[in-house]
Amino acid sequence: MNAIIGILINLISFIWSITKVLIPIMIIIEIFKDTQLIDRLSKAIKPISNFFTISEKSGVSLLFGMTFGLTIGAGAIIQSVKDYDVDKRSIFLITMFLSVCHALIEDSMIFAGVGANIAALLGARFISAILITFILSKFIKKDAFEIEK
Repeated sequence: MNAIIGILINLISFIWSITKVLIPIMIIIEIFKDTQLIDRLSKAIKPISNFFTISEKSGVSLLFGMTFGLTIGAGAIIQSVKDYDVDKRSIFLITMFLSVCHALIEDSMIFAGVGANIAALLGARFISAILITFILSKFIKKDAFEIEK
């Protein structure tokens, strides 16, 4: 019984940790939307969106995920889907990119602490993510995720 209570306490603690991060990010995204910073960011990263053939508004989720990590990137993706009706193909490609290249700042600081070559690490992760996402973007058709009626 004590083990189950311990697991539940850890679970609640974990959920609270994620909530403390996601709610501020969602608030920041809303502020960005209200001040049209999302639109400016989307225009600034339009070449990246075009390169991966993803929707323009979904590029912001890519930036959040690269900078802050998967949890925040996921929150940004969820918010983008709700607010901008981002297509499933774009979500899939962003997820593939972030699976390789997420939390660049966070992870780099952790690996620097154990003596990793940061330039090599960043280069390998970034190039791998670009190649994987670009290849997938060419093979996955725009209507691949649509349900036939």
